[in-house]
Formats: sequence, structure tokens, C-alpha cells
Amino acid sequence: MELAKKDMLRQRQLAPIGNVLSDFSHSIQSCLAPVRESAGWLRELLGQECPGLEDDREKFADILLTIEKQINILVQKSEHLNRFAQRMFTAFSIFEPGEIVEEAVSFTSRFAYLRNVSISSEIAETLPALYSDPVRINFLISILINDMLEKTESGGKIVLRTKPIEEEGVLIEVEGYGVSEDVAPVSDEGNQYRLLCQQVLADLGGRLEITAIGHDRRLASLFLPIEIQSKTTIIKT
Repeated sequence: MELAKKDMLRQRQLAPIGNVLSDFSHSIQSCLAPVRESAGWLRELLGQECPGLEDDREKFADILLTIEKQINILVQKSEHLNRFAQRMFTAFSIFEPGEIVEEAVSFTSRFAYLRNVSISSEIAETLPALYSDPVRINFLISILINDMLEKTESGGKIVLRTKPIEEEGVLIEVEGYGVSEDVAPVSDEGNQYRLLCQQVLADLGGRLEITAIGHDRRLASLFLPIEIQSKTTIIKT
């Protein structure tokens, strides 16, 4: 692989980590702002006489509800980041693929929000555990989400689904609804993500199929084996 391609690959691999850290720090700031403001409101309420406090009971309840909601968001983000960080210590491990999908959705939710695109996940109740490289799988899923975000118009949505493939592995789907009609065909060789997906898929023994459904829907279907057995890459368009 040429040096320029290696540099591009490395830069793309580090980009999701930057997104994670950026999203996490932004979430901390967003959560702490209303908490700090609420603390001021609480001090103001506590300084009132008892009769006045009774009149503001509804306001007090709303304040506590806001605090609880923001704290729950921060706790969930922290759990996702902690799992992500722990997996970086070993190249290969046994893990639940549904957790990887949940993390990828959580880490890209802010960027979807900025583009006015909703993003959600539908995790199958029963999935086989995988023995693979979870960090690179997270990277691959993030690449597919970012690729779909660039194609999806404002007001659209992206849904990630996981499905078990009996005795073989797991299918992860990234489907975009409301994809711009101006998007180049999925077979476009100039797709900036194709080389990166090929490299990761070659290492993980996965398969990727990208298809168009109608004029405004795109589906990326990623198959991951239960255990890496080969380095064969198959990309269909």
C-alpha cells in the first residue's frame, strides 16, 4: 500500500476516536450547564419562606426532572465510553456485537442531530458473541454511519439493526431513509470509504453489501463471522 494511502487509512481510523472524545466532552458540557443552573434555582427556592416554597412545588419538580434526565444521559455516555476504552487494550476479544452497535449510535448521535437526522438502533434479543477486533468493528460501523449521514437529507433517519446468522455470525444493517436523489450510485468507484472498508473487512473476514432501495433509501449490510477464519474480502454493489 502506498504511503499516502496508509496515511489516509490511519487518519480515518483515528477520526472515530476524535468523534468519540468530542461527543463525550460536548455531552458533559451540555449536561453540566442545566445542573449548574438548577443548583441556582434550588438555592433560590430554599431561601424562600415555606408558604412561597409550596407555590413553587411544580417548578421544583420540573427542575429535579431535568437534573435526573441529564444525569442519566451522562451516565449512559460514560458507560459506553468506558466499554470502548477497555476494548482498546486488546486487539482481539470475545464481545457482544449489540454493544458495539449501541456505542456507535451513541457516539454519532450528536453529529446526526447537527444534520437534523434521527438515528436509532434495533438490537435482536439474542445474538452470538463474536471473537474479533471490536475497536475496528466500531470503526467500520462508524464509517458506514458517517457515509450514510452524508447521503441523508435533513429530516431523514438512519436505523441500525442486528440480526443473528445461525452458526455463522451476525448481520449489521445501516439503513438510511430520505437519501438525497443527487447521491452518486452505490457502485461509484470514487467512494471515499470503499478503500477503508476493504482494508478492515480483509482483516476481519467480513462481507459488505451496499444496495439502493427505491430512490431515497440506501442499505449497507455488514456480515461479521463468529470467529475470524480467513481474510477474504467481498464487496458487492
